[in-house]
Amino acid sequence: MFSEQNFHLVGIGGIGMSGLARLLQNSGKAVTGSDAEASPITEKLKSEKFSIAIPQKAENIPENCDVVVHTLAVDSSNPEIVAAQKRGLKILSYPQALGSFLVDKKVIAVAGTHGKTTTTGLIVAGCLAAGEDISCLVGTNLPMLDGQNARLGKSEWFVIEACEYRRAFLNFNPQVLVVTNAEAEHLDYYKDWADYESAFVEFTQKLPPDGVLVANSHERNLDKIIATAPHFFDAGGVFENFQLKIPGEMNRWNAKLALVVGELLDLDSEKFHEGLANFAGGERRFELRGEFHGAQIFDDYAHHPTEIIATLEAAREKFPDQKITVVYQQHQLDRAAKMLKEIGVSFLDADRVVIPNIYAVRDEASSAAKISGKELAAEIAKSGVEAIFTENFPKTVAWLKANLQKDEVAIVMGAGDVFQISAELLAS
Repeated sequence: MFSEQNFHLVGIGGIGMSGLARLLQNSGKAVTGSDAEASPITEKLKSEKFSIAIPQKAENIPENCDVVVHTLAVDSSNPEIVAAQKRGLKILSYPQALGSFLVDKKVIAVAGTHGKTTTTGLIVAGCLAAGEDISCLVGTNLPMLDGQNARLGKSEWFVIEACEYRRAFLNFNPQVLVVTNAEAEHLDYYKDWADYESAFVEFTQKLPPDGVLVANSHERNLDKIIATAPHFFDAGGVFENFQLKIPGEMNRWNAKLALVVGELLDLDSEKFHEGLANFAGGERRFELRGEFHGAQIFDDYAHHPTEIIATLEAAREKFPDQKITVVYQQHQLDRAAKMLKEIGVSFLDADRVVIPNIYAVRDEASSAAKISGKELAAEIAKSGVEAIFTENFPKTVAWLKANLQKDEVAIVMGAGDVFQISAELLAS
């Protein structure tokens, strides 16, 4: 825990940063924040009485500030970071700050390429149902947490979603490590699969001698990670038939990982099962947003081929006979260029795919990746799925209004700002 009292969070609108802000405030710290622009997250934080400045300027940092925490999306040229350096303030990245906050906790870290958020949420749901007053930080807002993504409980255990981007999770020291799966991702940072795998191996090596790795031995690519662990509990040997509110085979595997954690914590199995069964998912995880003229509108965060496939398999399981339209915004030019063929064949469980654009992120103004939404739509069409390029959000909303029919299902999918489409459609 920090000895300092006053914190300023640069990029407080990030999902992880918003959770850290809540943890700091709930532990008695004074927290201010800033972001480049307003968002649903910053508006929600304002409703929770956080002081948030938009846009980012040097004078946003309070005079009494002790520590400045910044998201990994912010670089050293940010005016608030420059000002903090000039003032000699303590500056930490988000993962460094979270690691410091957790220093005296018993940490359950949930890592993996896909499924981290849902698995973390399932663990929290099971623990709370079984009477374990667990603390947590999850990568989405959850109804069971009153629409927030973090809580401070009285338990000695603290479960966190541990992101591998830029090896961020190496700032944490888990007692229990859950690895959902692993395949090459974030290739704007990692050189290749071997480099990516090495980060998970290094994280597993941080387990203490009595630490435990929980994973599914049937998942490909985990052999070296499993071999590194001091102790391994295999979720692949769990054969319970789960009745979950959230559909899909991947979510049933996520529930098995969560169940093993419940067993490790020696929690009431029946009550833990009830918690898993009642877990309704989180924001933008196959989230039903409403109806438009009888068509159900869902939001989903999937932005990697494996995630797209899993989400659409779950959707087809839930809606076997309905027409499914996906509005898909590819996240990151680099990922789009490197995974074009894999993305192209990811939509086989959809009836049609609408591409509004590609969301450029981080430092992509200088990216060598050259690809357009039109090219992405053409690649998807090669798989036999109807694909339409609509050029921008207004034209996409207009297309949906003209083409969605009663009893159809529309999934607005991606990790960028594509959620604005479902919001505008439903508002109309």
